[in-house]
Amino acid sequence: MTAKQIYVAFPASQTLHERTQAFIKAVEDKPSLDHQALLSAIPSLFIDEVLAAFFSGPVDATGMTGSTASVIHGLMNMVGKASRALANKVLGKVTVAEQKVLAKHFASLSHEKDGQPYTGYLMDPELANEALLMFESFRTGDGDREHLVRIMSAMADGTIREFFDKPMSSVKVGMVTRGLISAGRATIEKASHTMNGKVLPDLEPGVRQHVLEYMEGLLVEI
Repeated sequence: MTAKQIYVAFPASQTLHERTQAFIKAVEDKPSLDHQALLSAIPSLFIDEVLAAFFSGPVDATGMTGSTASVIHGLMNMVGKASRALANKVLGKVTVAEQKVLAKHFASLSHEKDGQPYTGYLMDPELANEALLMFESFRTGDGDREHLVRIMSAMADGTIREFFDKPMSSVKVGMVTRGLISAGRATIEKASHTMNGKVLPDLEPGVRQHVLEYMEGLLVEI
């Protein structure tokens, strides 16, 4: 793999792909019309699939049970609750100009490889290369905890930026709603960094390696 075209991406369902493409195409074809109905069909499913990829996915991939699995599911529920509430509030009514910005961003997240639709964003080449080195170091038994936390936290930061910050900042809102967005982001960031800074590093080495292999699978060359 070459770092230049590595994306942090997950396989999107056909339903999410079709809904996203329908919105993008409608905005492209008829940019002056209101396409709120098509937009409103996206956020809930989008959030579900992001959470499945980054939280329940590692649990399912390892067959993890017990208290650690419960903690991860708790973090996932925390992120889901904050994200859904804000998505409904902020994306529930957008202007024609704002839907153009949203359509452009959704288009930047939509990819395809070998006939499979993916949702994801281009990773910084230097970070991608360092991430691959980190995953390899743990595979060979030479991994460093601080390196793990730094890389996984950076991946989380990028995911929050692309999947939360950019859609939320595409819509003009008042001070109160902007405050709610900031609070929601803080909740999401706290959950993500608890996962990557505490839960993941403290897993039993064998289980942790399975999780790392799953996360490495989210680095996709497209």
